[in-house]
Formats: sequence, structure tokens, C-alpha cells
Amino acid sequence: FDQLSREVLDSHLNMPLLKIFSQQPLPVSAKDVLHPALMIIWKVPEDALKVLVLPTHEMSGDEDLYIDVRAMVKPARTQEVIDKAMADMRDLFQSHGYTTNIRVELYDSSLQTNLPKRK
Repeated sequence: FDQLSREVLDSHLNMPLLKIFSQQPLPVSAKDVLHPALMIIWKVPEDALKVLVLPTHEMSGDEDLYIDVRAMVKPARTQEVIDKAMADMRDLFQSHGYTTNIRVELYDSSLQTNLPKRK
């Protein structure tokens, strides 16, 4: 890879990915409402965050939403920072009337790969 290719690849690998599993459609927009709020919580720019709302036919547990977060390991993402982000996410979804079960997995970007979209 040349330097520019590596930077583009790294920017896509660094993005937090939030998968929101729900048995009911969400009355709030992932794009217009959740994405901006989650950018603030995770302290990332707009293009460095992906939010997916995934309809789920059935799931165990009594929470309304199961939220699975994958984010790159960074020195700034300490356990304290992750715990605060999870609490802030819980509060965000609670403000929209949802109970949540939130899981965060941190990964090493050197073990990941991605094929960016063509321009």
C-alpha cells in the first residue's frame, strides 16, 4: 500500500460499528437522530461511525434493544471511557423509551481488513 491507500484503509478500519437489534421498528432515525448523538458519545467524526438497525424476529432477554459495538483499541479508549460511553448510550436509548443490553468489543486494527467503496 502507498501512504494514501493506508490512510483510507485505516480510516475505515477505525470506525466504530454499532449494530442495534430490535424486534420492533425504531421510531427514531438511525441516520438523523441516533448517528449524530452517537458521534458525540464515541467522539468520532461523521464518516468514522456506522449505525445499523437490524430487525430481529426473536431474541432472548427482556430488553427492547441489544446493541453490539465494535471499535478499534486506542489508548484513549480506557475501561473508564468505554463504561461512560455505554452509560451514555443507555441514557440516549432510554430517552427514546428503550431498555438496552449493550456489548462493546474492542479490536486491533492490524487484524482487520476492509474493501472501501469505489468512488
